[in-house]
Amino acid sequence: MRNLIDRLKIYNKNHYFVVLISILVINFFFYSDSYAESNALVADLSKSNISINTDFNGASLLLFGSIAGEEGDDIIVIISGPSSEIITRKKSKISGIWVNSNSIKWKNAPSFYQIFTTNPLSEIANIDVLRSLAVGTEFLNLRYEKFDDVETKSYLDWRRALTRNMKSASLWKTNEKTIQVIRGALFRAEVALPANITTGDYEVRIIHFRNGRFIAEDKTAIAVKKAGFSAIIYHLAHEYSIFYGIFAIAFAVFAGWLAATIFQRP
Repeated sequence: MRNLIDRLKIYNKNHYFVVLISILVINFFFYSDSYAESNALVADLSKSNISINTDFNGASLLLFGSIAGEEGDDIIVIISGPSSEIITRKKSKISGIWVNSNSIKWKNAPSFYQIFTTNPLSEIANIDVLRSLAVGTEFLNLRYEKFDDVETKSYLDWRRALTRNMKSASLWKTNEKTIQVIRGALFRAEVALPANITTGDYEVRIIHFRNGRFIAEDKTAIAVKKAGFSAIIYHLAHEYSIFYGIFAIAFAVFAGWLAATIFQRP
């Protein structure tokens, strides 16, 4: 009986490993020729819910799955966060001082966009295939607030600036050769979410390629939510902004008074 309890504890700690073994058993015993030709693609995550609290420093999770593939097949995983408004500013030197001279507001830029691959993108498929599947930040259908002076060349400069800024914040990134495929059947990838991610629903796309051709696609999702005291503060700030502002001012005044009282000279 004690051995059974110990085994159940191990199962709870390593549930995604058990799922991987189950997928392997299914592939080995139940794949018929007709089923293998259907190019089945199944994927899941070790965690589908991420809680952000006051001491949140990022999160790590495991993406795993199975393909009815062959040796040398490729996998691309795209994780995209909820759309947000992002402002890109241009600085100019005026009278010897660098100031913000212009800006553009992106209306639907993903707050998070990371790609994971088995090989470099250029080796997996050509640019036309990647464009048709919207794989890559350069193929995002971005919209911007009306900007009369924007031209084709200027627009590309603004897009490059947006990409550069998001990459420097570790929010947009391409992680090549980070997916492992075992015997053309099982695949896995370790995903690290940074501490500066926003709340919302994150879409996960898993795309299967063979010899540069698109084979199949599967989707799953990650829910990122506030938790604990930070969730209360977030709710107050968004739902009761006036009261939150009054409370913040009162708290700042009280903290200043308390510090002055404690450290006042005798």
